[in-house]
Order: sequence, then structure tokens, then C-alpha cells
Amino acid sequence: MNLRDLLYVIAVAEHRNFTRASQVVAVSQPALSNQIKKLEAELGMAIFERGRNEVRLTDFGAELVVKAQEVSAMVDGIRDLAHKHRAVEDLPLRLGMTPTLAAYLSRYFNDLFAAAFPNVRMVIVEEYPIPLARMVEDKSIDMAFIARKSFDTIYEGSRQPMDFASLWLEPLYLGVRIGHPLARKKSIWAHEVPANILIRFDTSFGYDLEAKLPEASAATSDVTGIDVRSARFETVCRHVAQSDACTMINAVAAEQFKRDGFGLEFIPFDDEGNMRELGVLTRPEYPRPEVIKVMRDHILKAPPIGTVASRTTKNVLRPAPLTVQDTV
Repeated sequence: MNLRDLLYVIAVAEHRNFTRASQVVAVSQPALSNQIKKLEAELGMAIFERGRNEVRLTDFGAELVVKAQEVSAMVDGIRDLAHKHRAVEDLPLRLGMTPTLAAYLSRYFNDLFAAAFPNVRMVIVEEYPIPLARMVEDKSIDMAFIARKSFDTIYEGSRQPMDFASLWLEPLYLGVRIGHPLARKKSIWAHEVPANILIRFDTSFGYDLEAKLPEASAATSDVTGIDVRSARFETVCRHVAQSDACTMINAVAAEQFKRDGFGLEFIPFDDEGNMRELGVLTRPEYPRPEVIKVMRDHILKAPPIGTVASRTTKNVLRPAPLTVQDTV
């Protein structure tokens, strides 16, 4: 018996399926199944009852999983202890960010960490909120920057505690090309956005306002000329700058687009729910809490352009109009 065997048991117990569990632990399904059979033979007890469509824990297996989780937690604690006693500069700091942030905050965080920890190597990992949360859990990244709403959705009813430190509040805009008929509006209500030209994404940006916008239509790709299912955020924004389509754009991205002369204008929404709370997701036992503190202190003094530092989770703010003529 070894730690790997116990991690396999935990994965199968969680997913109740050998194929899904094998994908999580990154081995082939036959290898995973054979290893667990060897463990059952070694212990002389069945861990799982295998049905055609479901895998169930035996009574012994249920108790074994509890012990396996305790052992896994102890091993993680030892690794965290070693991490804690190493200098911050010894390991790269891996920051997970969503597509609406990753391409626009590299310079900001490079400057932040260059001032606080000059020798830290920073690595940005771009993904969507759910995969980022899983990466934090399995320690493949140190932290993830996601919306509070995404955090609440992912961990609603979860028994696995995670930490979320609020950092800034960020407005949402409707992005249109320069000269678009909608660009004449100083602000817009969600219900005024034409459904046939609005490009929406499958993954939520984390704004309450999204529920008030027109639903995505199966015909939208034909009308707008781009299939959002296969396009990343910035690709869609570039397409909008060259077409009559429109899309949602967060302030951090909008400010960068302004500096780059992207060819877009940004219309603020009149509706409530047009601000999202951004924060950093970490494990409760993250061994470098001083990194989070330094980061929060810096953001309180100088949040990313276009955002407002979050001092509480109850801030209710309205964005100022944002146009291509604004200075940064």
C-alpha cells in the first residue's frame, strides 16, 4: 500500500466512476482499476461494489476513504510546511486568471511583485473559473483571481472550505465598434441591448446584470459571424471592433483596449448588478499568507485602472462613462 493507491481510492469514491477518476489522477482507466484490485487483494477486503452504471463504497471502503483522506491531508501538511520554510523567491508564484483578466494584468502584477518581492518569478495561468478552482485545490497554482459570484456558485454547499479575499470592484460595459449606432448612447439598460447582435459566453463573467441581458440565441453566430463556442474573449472583442455585433467587456480589459487603440467604445449599463467583486481564491492552509497581505495592501492604494479597491463586500457603486476619448 502506498499514497498513490490511497489517492486512487479517494478519486473513485468522489466520482463513483473509474473512467472519470482515472482522468482526475492522470492514469489510464485499466491501470487505475488494476491498482485498486491489487489493494483490495492486499487488504483482503472489497473497497467498492462495481455495478454496470455505478460504483459504490462498501462499508469497509467508506471507512477506508476517511482514513485515506486523513493521510492525504497529513502529506499535504508536510509539503506546505516545507513550502512555508522556503524563501518566497525559491519557487515561481503561479497566478490563475480568467480570460477577462489574464491578458490585461500581467504588467500590473509584475510591477506589484517586483516592488514587494524583487526576485519572485511570476507565472500566469489562463483558464475559466471552475478549472482554476480545481487547480488551487490540487496545488498546481498558488491562487486564482475569480469573481465572488463564481466562487459562491462553485462552492455552494461544498464541505471543502476555501478562502476568498476580496480585492476590487469592477464595472461591466457593452462594447461596440467606434461609430456603431449604439455608441451614441451615453448609457444603456440591459433590456435595450439587441438580442440578435449580442455575443454572450457560456461561462459567466460574475455579474448579477448578466441575468437581465437577452439570452444567447442559436442563430447569433449566423447573424454576428462568429461562433463564440470556439472563440476566446479577446478574439470576440476583436471581431466586435470590426462588425456590428456587441458584447460584454469588463473594465480591466476595456482600459487596456483603450490604450491599445482597439477600435471599441464602451457603454456603461444603467441597471443594478453592473459591478462584480473580484478576489483571490486560495486554500485555507496556503503557506504564504504574507503574499496575499502585500497584494491586498497594494490594491487598496492603487487598484487596477478602471476598478475600485474593495474594502468590504457590501460596496454598491456605479461606473462612470468610459469612452475612447477618456485619458488613462
